[in-house]
Amino acid sequence: MADRPQRRRWRAAAVVAATALSLLGGVALAGKLVSDRLVAADPDALAANAASVRFGRAHGALLFREHCAACHGADGRGDPAAGAANLADRDWLYGSGRTSEIEGVIAHGIRAEAPKTWKLADMPAFGRARPSAADPTLQPLAAGEVSDLIDYLQAVEGRGPGAPAAERGRVVYTARGCHDCHGADGQGDPGIGAPNLADDVWLYGHGGREDIRRSLLDGRRGRCPAWADRLSPGEIRQVALYVHSLSETAR
Repeated sequence: MADRPQRRRWRAAAVVAATALSLLGGVALAGKLVSDRLVAADPDALAANAASVRFGRAHGALLFREHCAACHGADGRGDPAAGAANLADRDWLYGSGRTSEIEGVIAHGIRAEAPKTWKLADMPAFGRARPSAADPTLQPLAAGEVSDLIDYLQAVEGRGPGAPAAERGRVVYTARGCHDCHGADGQGDPGIGAPNLADDVWLYGHGGREDIRRSLLDGRRGRCPAWADRLSPGEIRQVALYVHSLSETAR
């Protein structure tokens, strides 16, 4: 049988353990209360609230590293080789960077198996005999058309040559319906996720001739998982606040 000093040590240890469990439970409860309040609030208004941003950034960063960093990198700066968007700049492919829009992408994904996923824009593969499953009338591009179109796109960005190759490329751009998604001026459409081709931000590669050629010939159809069935609404909002904060600190 244990002696009296040993029994006192056991009781003291039990009190410490119970206190620690109580504190941990209190922290968890407090975290849940804050998370519930985040979900109940206007997500775009939260981005202007310093306390909410601090909470979202602290908790969202952990979730981001666990679920998103494999594609977008631990720092959120993406991977142009794989077409994983840089989330730490102010250039947005879907929407304008509001927290509610980021939250929607996280929840429903891009071309994911989810009813509300974003899937309005697919880049045809003009190097294939049948460039687009959605439009069976679309024909592949000839080698000269590809070269002229590259010249035009680089001219739109301000880094390539001008006429006459770029002018021929402009004709191809219009005739093949590129403007339907990317706009007549090449500035894209964030409503459907069509990239802006007139700036120096590139989703795939860095805007070199071979980068553009690969996109034209192979097509692009990037994907992002839908997390609505794997993360709680509070967790999704925390990640959205974290991602929003990455862009807000970009310079």
